[in-house]
Amino acid sequence: MRETVRNGISPVSRRLWISESTQGRVTPAELFFDLVFVFFITQVTHAVEAHPGWEGLLKALFPMVVVWWMFSGFGWLTNAVRPDAVQVRLLLILAMIGFFIMGLDVPYAFTPEGWAFPLAYLAVVAIHGVVYLTANAPSARQAILRNMPFNAAAGILVLIAPHLPEAWGWVCWVTAVLVLYLSPFLGHIRGFVLEPHHFVERHALLLLVVLGESVVAIGIGAEGSDSHAVDAPLAFSVALGIAVASGLWWVYFDGDETRADEEFEKATQHRRQMLAYYAFTGAHLVMIIGIVLVAAGITDAIHHFDGHAHQWWLGCGTAVFLVGHAIYRGLLGSGRITDRLVGAVCAVPLGAATSIAGWIGMTMVVLVLTAIATVDHRLASQGTPAS
Repeated sequence: MRETVRNGISPVSRRLWISESTQGRVTPAELFFDLVFVFFITQVTHAVEAHPGWEGLLKALFPMVVVWWMFSGFGWLTNAVRPDAVQVRLLLILAMIGFFIMGLDVPYAFTPEGWAFPLAYLAVVAIHGVVYLTANAPSARQAILRNMPFNAAAGILVLIAPHLPEAWGWVCWVTAVLVLYLSPFLGHIRGFVLEPHHFVERHALLLLVVLGESVVAIGIGAEGSDSHAVDAPLAFSVALGIAVASGLWWVYFDGDETRADEEFEKATQHRRQMLAYYAFTGAHLVMIIGIVLVAAGITDAIHHFDGHAHQWWLGCGTAVFLVGHAIYRGLLGSGRITDRLVGAVCAVPLGAATSIAGWIGMTMVVLVLTAIATVDHRLASQGTPAS
């Protein structure tokens, strides 16, 4: 006779897509889902490079800030509802399609022709809410019901923005960002239940995926407009690009995940939620913005290996990343922040040496990141207190 009862509960009465456990490591389904964000970040980087002024930078970053809120939200989602059931995986694939469409439309997000961007965003909001409503914890289901109107409101603001005068369009974008990032406080949203290890690991792996964009930028820069066989200058520029990307990776991953996991585990549920907002959704956004600028800077520096590259992208991107990491560490109390802040201050003027020659700016940034990683590693091995 076929088994019809499991753990004393009839399958008929079990809620659809219920997660057996939120414990454990990040699943392959989540890693596959995160790959779509690489394409989105690549599109944002290209938008920054295509329009190197302040307006172009803001038009590239505003869509990313809006999309990151929802993409990070899926990290919260799969922490509560494991993507083991077929239905959940299919909905995640639909969400991937939505994020990919938003990535394609990044260059047009501020124009009436970019209507697919807000519509895809609203579709992703709906998928996120539907799946979250299957979470085991009643408080999490109540929390997402309070949160969804804010997520949807931001999408509607982005939808109408291109059809208004330019100044009012900017107002809509700024308001959309404020609605999203202040929603936990405007809506008094509480009740999300977070499993520490999975949450920390998911965001660390997501940042690792985003760092892949800085590696992709090396290849894009190496191709250049005049493709040719690898010569000594090109090989040297590639080595410097890899060194910059490796430096960012080393600064973040030299034991931070373990220490953050321990601090997150100690926190109460309410404090975990606050740390999740500030240290993970917030501070990781700052680091991702930094990576985007660094990727643009690497591409431009390789294009102008011995010429005048963009003065600010590489150094400012490195500084933004280091400030974001300092915020992350400071909130979690997981390590020293002084070296990150000093490094951020040094990276801006030293990275500006790209205006002389691309290779000089990359070399300066590599030296800054190497110094931070070396000092941090040695002090950590000696057990020096965080400061």
